[in-house]
Amino acid sequence: MKTIQYSVLVAASFAVMAIGCGNPAPQQSTGPVVPEPTPVEFPETLMASIALTDPVGVVDARKNVEPGAEITVTGFIGGREEPFVDGRAIFTLADSKALTRCDSKPGDSCPTPWDACCDEPEKIKASVATVQVVDGKGMVLKRKLNGVGGIAPGSTVSVKGRIAPGSTSAALIINAEQIHVAPKP
Repeated sequence: MKTIQYSVLVAASFAVMAIGCGNPAPQQSTGPVVPEPTPVEFPETLMASIALTDPVGVVDARKNVEPGAEITVTGFIGGREEPFVDGRAIFTLADSKALTRCDSKPGDSCPTPWDACCDEPEKIKASVATVQVVDGKGMVLKRKLNGVGGIAPGSTVSVKGRIAPGSTSAALIINAEQIHVAPKP
């Protein structure tokens, strides 16, 4: 009797394995096939290989905000823990003269020194600008800037562009046309 039960058990196991093997059943489509989006490319002229001339700090740039005006501003990418916007060509630029990077303080071991968390929140708010890369229609490109041409949190950069429509001295937004990443010291 035990031999028969054992034989039935082995046969059933092989049957289950046989059913599970082979090609999977084809999946039924629930709608039209949507192609993967084409990666958005940045303009070839976006990354400047030489330093941009006569940049001003963010604090000075915020004193005279005229939407549409050309501007060149400098600082470091930071002012918050995550200075980039996921999936968008936007970052926060912090004034290097107005804000203190935590790694400039002896003995500080802050894992995100570019966030300037050593400064008061109101000082940070008054010392940052938003930098974005837009297309010909003024729409922000759908691609993250982090990693492009050496751009990274804490990088010292200069940005040449135009002050975006709707910008004010309290909320400076720059449509970048060129970005130069300074060599690390």
